[in-house]
Amino acid sequence: MPQRVGVVLAGGRGRRLGRSKGGIEFEGTTLAARAAALLWPLCGSVLISVAEGHENPASGYPTLVDRPPPGRGPLAGIDAAFEATGNADLLVLACDYPFVTAVILGRLAALAGGTENLVMMTDFAGRDHPLVALWKRSAAPIVRAALTGGRFKVRALLVDLAVWRLGPEDFQGLDLDRTLFNVNEPEHLERLGAAE
Repeated sequence: MPQRVGVVLAGGRGRRLGRSKGGIEFEGTTLAARAAALLWPLCGSVLISVAEGHENPASGYPTLVDRPPPGRGPLAGIDAAFEATGNADLLVLACDYPFVTAVILGRLAALAGGTENLVMMTDFAGRDHPLVALWKRSAAPIVRAALTGGRFKVRALLVDLAVWRLGPEDFQGLDLDRTLFNVNEPEHLERLGAAE
């Protein structure tokens, strides 16, 4: 079994939210530190991916800075993680998924034995969530080629990857609408407050 490294994507500016997401406090810690704590038991190590010039919002874990140029989004963080981690696969969790659980991540990791490049979550509406996913080492050259070619959207890259989608049928009894809730807008912070 290949080595696995956890990667918390915490590099976004949070333009729609009006602030960086990783440092938002939830359940007594930052969203980035919460994500790192979930990944830690499943991985050999955990890295916090941030954009150049941004602070690590989970200071107990090593910082991984995106390679230049800036402004290429989470795909740049995944690329930097591939470059920094030898032959390891990446268990990726964007920090703005506050309700993802250890059960979800463990299932992702456990089902990753096939030839796919990417094992990811899909919600009840059929929306893909490639930032709650296992990115296998075989995806590294595809990610690099996309960035080199000026393609920065993660979802646009999915057509180039062998993808295994895990959906509601794989997580019987779990509320995936809640689990895959993504903090993007100021009003979403109210939902976090109500959950504490």
